[in-house]
Amino acid sequence: MSLEFFGQRTLSTPRLFINYLGRLRPCLCQKLCVQLLLLLIPISLWAKEVPFSIVFTGDLHSSFEVRPNPQGLGGIARLKTALTQLKAQSQEKGSAVIQLDAGDCTEGSIYFNLGAGVASFEMLNRLGYDAVAVGNHDWYTGPAVLEKVLSRVPLNFSFLSANLNYRYLPEDNHLSQKIKRYEIFYWVDGKFLKKGQDGFTPQDGVEYFKVGVFGLSTNEAAYQFFFDPVRVLNPISEARKTVLQLRRTEKVDAIVLLSHLLDEDDIAIAQNVSSIDVIIGGHSHNKVIPNENGQPIVIRGEEGSNITWLAKAGEFAKYVGQMDLVFDTTPHKMLWEKSHYSLKQIDKRFEEDAEVKSQVEAYKSQLAQKYKDIFTDHVADTAIPLVKSGTTESYLGNLVVNAIYEKTQALGAHFAINNSEFFSHGLIAGPLRSVDIYNMLPLIYDPIKDISWTIWTFDMDGATLKKAIDLVFMLGRFFDVAGLQIIYNPDQFPEKVVSLKYQGEEILDDQIYRIASSQGIIEALKQVKEELPGLTNIQDTHVELWPVLRDYFKSHSPIRSEDSLLKVSGRIRTVQPDLALLNENVTTRVSARVVEGETPQIVISMGIQNLGYGGLLPEEIEKAQTDPDELLIYYDTTPEDATDDIDPSKPGAQFLPARFKFWKSTLDTTPPSVKLLDKLLVPSLKKDESATMTLTWDVSSLAPSQLPYVVYLFLKQASGTGFIWVPLENGEKMRKFVKMDESQLDNNKAKIFVTLEPTMYPK
Repeated sequence: MSLEFFGQRTLSTPRLFINYLGRLRPCLCQKLCVQLLLLLIPISLWAKEVPFSIVFTGDLHSSFEVRPNPQGLGGIARLKTALTQLKAQSQEKGSAVIQLDAGDCTEGSIYFNLGAGVASFEMLNRLGYDAVAVGNHDWYTGPAVLEKVLSRVPLNFSFLSANLNYRYLPEDNHLSQKIKRYEIFYWVDGKFLKKGQDGFTPQDGVEYFKVGVFGLSTNEAAYQFFFDPVRVLNPISEARKTVLQLRRTEKVDAIVLLSHLLDEDDIAIAQNVSSIDVIIGGHSHNKVIPNENGQPIVIRGEEGSNITWLAKAGEFAKYVGQMDLVFDTTPHKMLWEKSHYSLKQIDKRFEEDAEVKSQVEAYKSQLAQKYKDIFTDHVADTAIPLVKSGTTESYLGNLVVNAIYEKTQALGAHFAINNSEFFSHGLIAGPLRSVDIYNMLPLIYDPIKDISWTIWTFDMDGATLKKAIDLVFMLGRFFDVAGLQIIYNPDQFPEKVVSLKYQGEEILDDQIYRIASSQGIIEALKQVKEELPGLTNIQDTHVELWPVLRDYFKSHSPIRSEDSLLKVSGRIRTVQPDLALLNENVTTRVSARVVEGETPQIVISMGIQNLGYGGLLPEEIEKAQTDPDELLIYYDTTPEDATDDIDPSKPGAQFLPARFKFWKSTLDTTPPSVKLLDKLLVPSLKKDESATMTLTWDVSSLAPSQLPYVVYLFLKQASGTGFIWVPLENGEKMRKFVKMDESQLDNNKAKIFVTLEPTMYPK
């Protein structure tokens, strides 16, 4: 049973009186009364199910405005409205709410430049977070600057990381006092409070329902130099220590981890660290789609008894995750069968919060004083979407590396390299502003020099260059090149490079080459410099990358798929067949409009090319070809619901519930919202040959939608004939004509958007 006491909903009758006594002014008999009640109240009366909710985001990256996406999702003013509404709805149902973020909330857009994160932290205060994890991007200015920023902006939320060692920080740096390992949230009068919040102090002898929240920061070696001299500790071992402290010392009822780690790290922690109830993850920018039972990823520990819910809310304020949880205080466990997970998209159905919108406009005015018309100019147009792809050659990757190459040839650069993984996102077709280009690039703004990432040059001999490229491919990574032609064998180890050419001639081991790159490549090379003794003469050109790219966009506007300087053409080839299906090579058009008796139809044209078969001899080119392959075309039947959409271009797209995890080119399992539209047979293709497949889609049975329909295109893994080197007993090698499968599958899939407007349909 429960009572209403002074307008506050209580946990139960006995707990009501104990909590009430705990809030009385201390007196001599208070503790005695509490203890007496504990002895007199029957155990059965303590049985109580405690509902509470978590609303969460991740990887905001100061996305104060909508990032480029066809559905127009996002916007911090809409996010504020959504968070306010979700919390109010939960509280009306008697569920207290904790609002959390999984990190990387600051660096990542031009708004971060306002005080090196001052505006970003101010905005987080406005949004009403209770706790936020420390992400790697939140540290990119270094611990000295971060400490000064946090001194300027007193945080209304707890900034959390349990795996940072501050031992080597200077004595005058008080960052360790501003970042906590964990925070305890107490259920008080229908809401969660931490110590000191609204004058709250936990009372001795009073039983509270408590949730412990701790954070873990990115521990990848590539990011350590940003944290220096702070050391990032092993997340699993620190998670064990923290959980033990929360359970035994703090005696919390439930534990939530805010993780800014790799997806596989989150899974490993859930499997190997017992007693974590919920993991809210970030860093990968992936989202976890609820299954048909309203669950995220459910992971059982090694012993099978402990259950952990793992969820992620995507990126750039496009989605908000919500967990409505129920905890039973009698067996002291989470009631998962009564708990529910959902994902909300932040679209136009949420009105913009007036106060937040006004603050964003004020920030824009401040930035316009320095960057002039960066928000309002018209730099260029792109006729095609420019998709971010960190694992294959892409139009966007070629565009950026071309701009670097063109700028540095006068400095003696033989070729240029870059990495598309550094990009924040791609760009949609249409007009482009300077701010779109600025926000698309990795910024890593340096507030001391008042400059973002610059272009660098360095020297490297041919032998070291081959070793470096082998290392990249062995790590399963990719990069973009201009002026260099690479052929490699993915199935060969450890020397994957088969051929490396500059201006049609093989790279010489003992010759020195000058290479241009973005600053991100330099930072990565510094991490392995000891392994690359041939790396020398590293120099900063002091030229910011984003204005160079802006000028390159302008000179190549409008950007089209036919542009020979930008198109994907096999700058980095495998020796195997390699069929490619790219968003940029897919076009759509309406074949019929409002004409009585005609059926509305969409014609989809898909260009497929064979980018493989590198290193063939002239006489072998005619013999090597792919077998006929199958092209699968699907569409999402729920255009108004973008939460179940997936991004097949992301390498982490398989990080989803079990029924989604095979969403690859094989398509063993598909989401229920996705329907097969057609299967087309792709003809045999030789090296550099292409084919255009066409599908006419009858959309008369589909309803017009405010949001576009999503169409997924997948090529199955190609096979074909080709040549390999076979070792002989005498130590020599012989070329042999064999059957082989392609290994590069990341360019076998595309995702396009089709808008069905009411004007297309006969009246």
